[in-house]
Amino acid sequence: MKKKHLIFSLIVLGIVAFIIVMISTGGISFDTFGQNEQTKKQTGSVDELADGCYYIWHNENSNDIKKDLEGIAASDVFKLCPSGSVNWDSDSFIAHTVWFSSSEDVDIPTLYPGDKLLYVSSTKVPYQGIEWERFSDYGYTIGVANMIGDTSGHYRIENANGDGFDGYVYRRSDVNQLNENFSSVGTLFLDKIGGSPVREESMSDGGTVLNLDKDKDYICEWYTGTIYQDFKMKANIHTFGALESFTTYDYDFLHSNCIEIKIPEWFKTGYYYVAGTGMFRYVASGNETLYNGSPYDKNINWNDPIKLYDDFGNLIYDPSTGIDKRDEEGTSGEVQTENIQSQSGSNEDGNIVNEGDVGVEEYEEFGTEIIYDDTENTYEPGTEGETIIQ
Repeated sequence: MKKKHLIFSLIVLGIVAFIIVMISTGGISFDTFGQNEQTKKQTGSVDELADGCYYIWHNENSNDIKKDLEGIAASDVFKLCPSGSVNWDSDSFIAHTVWFSSSEDVDIPTLYPGDKLLYVSSTKVPYQGIEWERFSDYGYTIGVANMIGDTSGHYRIENANGDGFDGYVYRRSDVNQLNENFSSVGTLFLDKIGGSPVREESMSDGGTVLNLDKDKDYICEWYTGTIYQDFKMKANIHTFGALESFTTYDYDFLHSNCIEIKIPEWFKTGYYYVAGTGMFRYVASGNETLYNGSPYDKNINWNDPIKLYDDFGNLIYDPSTGIDKRDEEGTSGEVQTENIQSQSGSNEDGNIVNEGDVGVEEYEEFGTEIIYDDTENTYEPGTEGETIIQ
């Protein structure tokens, strides 16, 4: 009997050892799931809404949600707000970035006037406030963001802790070749992409490369010190960079397993990430007929800021807190935006064009994390004015 137990134990140990070896060598791999990826992306049943998630209710045949909350709708009227891939899950002070591949951004739902934003939880109600972060849409590019410009006009990314280029590189894109090949390198410069120099005129305010064709392969010239290496990288990443943030408090119980999160009337057309959980596209009243219904639309300015600042960086307008100093003496004609954004769109050939974005140079305190940009300036967070310190 003891011999049988011994043989059985040896067999089990052998199987376990084999599995460990196969995993470590790549012979066996497991799919990893981001937040919300294991849930249904859309459904017609309120009973199938996943706990802890946000959904957009949109029914083209009805403006009354009550019937859809009582039974199964005729179509998939509840659409999940997906989390995408974010860079703030690492210990990084780099500006927040959200990445979607060109095959995933179709899952970002659109909230039109009359639609509703729903939240599902078996344990929580957001009575202490709903945190919103608004993102600028930078269109399609390779999977790198927040690149740092220097006075010579060149752009770089940094591996400050030796743990990889977290905050800069989207690990699920082919740009992750940089982490795989340069794990011990502190700084990498991107000098050319597709033979064109990477300079200020080809960069978004979020440190992403503009003027790239969706899903096209590009030869990218990266430098470690003065030594260059060429990598083929695909412009198949829809990239969003931090623009501004707010806190609101309005919600309604719906006598169902979800509540409605009220959309403020002062929200502008744009991309919103709610409670650090999921993203949706908001089309404000008046823009419905302009939006083409695609994951990317060059004809709409998604990046027009809501918050306003004066020439000294002092906050003069924030509808989420009731601050409005726009008409006070000395501020007239000196209004600036927190991160002045204009549309980065596509030309008739499908190339992304920059129409003059000049923002994302300053970031505010968001939640418990202080967000900095990577210029030579530093900032003093925690004040309403967010005074810039040179």
